[in-house]
Amino acid sequence: MRVREWLLAVLLLCPGPGHAVTCSVSNVQTINFGAVNPLSATGASTSMTFSYSCAKQVGDVLAGVNLCFNIGASAVSGQVTTRSMSFAGPPASTLNYQLYQDSGYSTVWGSQNQAGTSPPMVQLTLLDLVPVTGSLTVYGQITTPQTAAAPGNYQDSYTAATANVTVNIGLLAPPTTCGSTVATTFPFTVSAAVTKQCNISYANNVNFGAVNSTQTNLTTSNTLGVACSNNTPYTIGLQPSNGSTAGSGVMKGTGSNTDQVPYQLSSTTGPSGTPWGNTSQNNIAGTGSGSTKPYTVYATVPGANYTPDSYADTVTVSVTY
Repeated sequence: MRVREWLLAVLLLCPGPGHAVTCSVSNVQTINFGAVNPLSATGASTSMTFSYSCAKQVGDVLAGVNLCFNIGASAVSGQVTTRSMSFAGPPASTLNYQLYQDSGYSTVWGSQNQAGTSPPMVQLTLLDLVPVTGSLTVYGQITTPQTAAAPGNYQDSYTAATANVTVNIGLLAPPTTCGSTVATTFPFTVSAAVTKQCNISYANNVNFGAVNSTQTNLTTSNTLGVACSNNTPYTIGLQPSNGSTAGSGVMKGTGSNTDQVPYQLSSTTGPSGTPWGNTSQNNIAGTGSGSTKPYTVYATVPGANYTPDSYADTVTVSVTY
């Protein structure tokens, strides 16, 4: 009995083989989307590639490791499935984006600590003391549409607690599951600059149709639509082809017909409507919300006593912001 107890004590005191690995991550940079058009139907995209290196220590007999590269919840949204950047304003705004493991934007880059998400795994075989290196690319894409995002500089951040690498050590071969030991971290930020934008969504022709030559003070109208980024001041100017900044144009006939039919553009209806031209005194001003706003363009012709023909003119719509 005493011999057995002595042998057990010796076995407990003998150290077993070491299972330690040292890993590092380098070249971690800001995931920068650059200038972002909030009215675009196509989400901006970007990517960031970082490097990793792992090595076992002297005397270690382990053969492989499994690394899990975790990117957890957004600091702004508190989620993985919906990540957001923020802008303090005014007005305060958020900008949704997502991080992916692939260039096809199909697999979200998640974390082993966030239910329903998963990180990319890298299995390494460590045969000697020479470090094993590699790289991974994080792909980012802005979610669309986000027309309510105000122009400004947006940012989100990931700390050592939400961007880390865990290691699972295997004696004979790399494991296939994530470990609980944090080998290293790779904090980073996400940024974007939402720019001021305006789009002319549509511009419908103003058509008087068929009129009698005896008619006077002819008035008709149609609409144009303008969308500008949230909180962006803008003006809309109209200028006929004759260059009139007061919105006073002429319609020309066809062929050898030299008659010209004068007309006036206005922002209110009737022969005495408010002229709509292309100067600060007679254009239309507004502030964007991100959505398309319709505007009615009125046109008046004093009289139709001209050579029977089809008359037309081209008006240039200018949006300044």
